[in-house]
Amino acid sequence: MNTLFRLLVLLTFCFLSHLYTVGQKHQSNGTIVENEACVMPPKKSYEQYLKDQRTSFEQEVATAARAGHKVNYLENLDRFVLSRDDFEQRESFSDFECRKIKYISDGLKVVGFIWKPKNTFGKKLPVVIVNRGGNPNLALLTPQSFYFPYVKNGFVVIGSQYRGADGSEGQDEFGGADINDVLNLVPLARSLDYVDMNNVFMHGASRGGMQAFLALKKGMNVNAVAVHGALTDLNSAAKEWPEVAQRVWSRLMPGYAEKTEEVLRERSAVSFADKINVPVLILHGGADWRSSPGSQALGLATQLQSLGKTYELHIYADDEHGISINRLDRERRIIEWFKRYMK
Repeated sequence: MNTLFRLLVLLTFCFLSHLYTVGQKHQSNGTIVENEACVMPPKKSYEQYLKDQRTSFEQEVATAARAGHKVNYLENLDRFVLSRDDFEQRESFSDFECRKIKYISDGLKVVGFIWKPKNTFGKKLPVVIVNRGGNPNLALLTPQSFYFPYVKNGFVVIGSQYRGADGSEGQDEFGGADINDVLNLVPLARSLDYVDMNNVFMHGASRGGMQAFLALKKGMNVNAVAVHGALTDLNSAAKEWPEVAQRVWSRLMPGYAEKTEEVLRERSAVSFADKINVPVLILHGGADWRSSPGSQALGLATQLQSLGKTYELHIYADDEHGISINRLDRERRIIEWFKRYMK
């Protein structure tokens, strides 16, 4: 009897586990399955901020040197950092809410963030889907990267870490199946009663620019897009930055070794500019050694121009990949671009 009882318990457990697994796999894309308040780090002083920025730029100078580029960031550090007033305004800004979430994307649990104004009762707010740069665990979104200007101007902001990063299930393909993690933010946004789905915008930085354009290629419907430092021609970028292509892209992109040019072309907006049918704001640093303005920003602008697409291009002389010197102007232009196409 004891043996039979144990067998029944085991079979019941296996059956229930199967039902749970099937239920997980069949949850709709964009369904939020975990949702918690962000753990905010202690606020830092302006002096600590300056110290951290110096350390960051020292690392960037060293990285550029290893890649054969000489940059003068440290000599011009005062041009890259926020003023005390701007920094303190951002640090003291408390009228927003940050939520760290996990949502379903192709049956995977993927980590993301939602940033929004605290008071959303009875409101329908425009939303910006932000696409981060970097690769699996580089340049991750954090509670502090809540795109302060967007939230201050009444936007909800939603961003994904992409599969394979920060505890997300699956594997990052750097512009492959991970694009679905961006697309599935749309049904997620639709499930939020404070989001106005008539006003959906998208922003991408660096690799995130590639993500944004690939999402458009796959049919994502947004009012307008803004990118800065965006990868738009990966074949050219691979020649200009071979170390990253070999060390990162070859590892992440399926089929890279067998058909390199084709895999890179599939991810390059310059090769499918005809499928970009929304207004595009292209911003780039003129001294960006990570993503050449000539082959990337100008290359895409040339394609959009020849096709009669709606776009604007701004290149900031002497600025770097993140457009830090002209940060405030970058933020202003993006917000004005989105507001221009608000319904």
